[in-house]
Amino acid sequence: MYANFLLNFLGTGIIFLQYFLTFCKNITLMVQKCRVGTEPWGKENLLMIFVDLSTFVQTLKVIFSRKWRSPKRILWTCISLFFVTTVYTLNVIFRLMDEILFHGYRKMTIRPPLIIAANPRSGTTYLHRLLCLDGESFTYFRLYHTIFPSITLYRIFDFFAWIDTRTGRTLSKFIEWMNRLFFGGWEHIHTMGLDRAEEDEALFLYNFATPALYMLFPVFRDVASLRFADSLPEWKQKEIARYYRRSVQRFLYATGSEQKIFLLKSVLFNSRMKIVTSVFPDARVVYLVRNPYEVLPSTINMFTKMWKLHSPEIPKDSDVTREWARLGIDYYRYFHDNRNLMDRSNYLALLYSDLVLDPVGMVKKIYDTFNMTMSRELLDRLENEAGENNNFKSNHDYSLEEYGIDREWVYNELRDIFDEYGLEP
Repeated sequence: MYANFLLNFLGTGIIFLQYFLTFCKNITLMVQKCRVGTEPWGKENLLMIFVDLSTFVQTLKVIFSRKWRSPKRILWTCISLFFVTTVYTLNVIFRLMDEILFHGYRKMTIRPPLIIAANPRSGTTYLHRLLCLDGESFTYFRLYHTIFPSITLYRIFDFFAWIDTRTGRTLSKFIEWMNRLFFGGWEHIHTMGLDRAEEDEALFLYNFATPALYMLFPVFRDVASLRFADSLPEWKQKEIARYYRRSVQRFLYATGSEQKIFLLKSVLFNSRMKIVTSVFPDARVVYLVRNPYEVLPSTINMFTKMWKLHSPEIPKDSDVTREWARLGIDYYRYFHDNRNLMDRSNYLALLYSDLVLDPVGMVKKIYDTFNMTMSRELLDRLENEAGENNNFKSNHDYSLEEYGIDREWVYNELRDIFDEYGLEP
């Protein structure tokens, strides 16, 4: 009875969401008619944030099936959907307001971005934050930019930040408390905060098109469409690409950083290479490579942290847990099979081991490869940062064996990648 009640509750929520999206569509059309003498908006404006509803509904059906149903998992599903749907609704409303108040954002041009890509746990965060020290050249997302991708909301946040500087920074203290509450458990794995530099993954959460959702729903085989957004039907890929481009344009408009290079890092870039490169065909990509023997167990440890809350019965050494390893191997393969999507002059591969040994040297190599100028001030900042991190390295040691993963299987799957980069087998 409990499960049936929740199914009915979620079914009602889905119907409400469909009505809400129809309402937004009608509002958009009305605003379009009022915008006399402006460029037609076209189909892309009928839905401000695309949602892959078929995958969304399929995931709910699986979670409530006998195979996966449990009180904890259902509870966390309901809590997660409540918060995500609430924020989604807020974003849609304020993105519609963007079209009225700040429609000039559509004219923003995006300079060829610099993308730091890799499998998870390959040093992307460290390299990204080193490059973020060059505020004169780069602009980048902070976490709140991707959770609330609306110019109107950015303006509201800026207003409260202005008030905060004049009222003893009470709001800043509240944000620090929020960071500890929501991200404190990640402190020694991947330091996060609403006001910290971050990747773009939250944007794709609203599309329901990111493998990060497996952290909430460990249903790899039952909902395979979350593995690769590039495997979705072409029309869905185009909708995601439109939404993504408009989100970046909004960010550049709100921050006044059109003339800077958009710096992006993504450990799940490999799942949507075709989508992102269709948006940024001239993007410059730095690809970090770390030994899969280290990457795969570290990835599993990171992405199964939330499973302890909703699926504690899933053991480390299980087929479900090893799906993260399978996904990681698929991402290694997919990137190397699709490198031709990028011009060779816009692509640079770096070894994680080289980044650990000589972080400043690797940043210099990036600047030299892409014909960028490094100032003396930036070099000093980089050297200070590298010194404070004392040759960045992970303090954790995870093994394939604790997850029941055979080293020979990994090597056989990725033999050519081991050989190409000279990785120790």
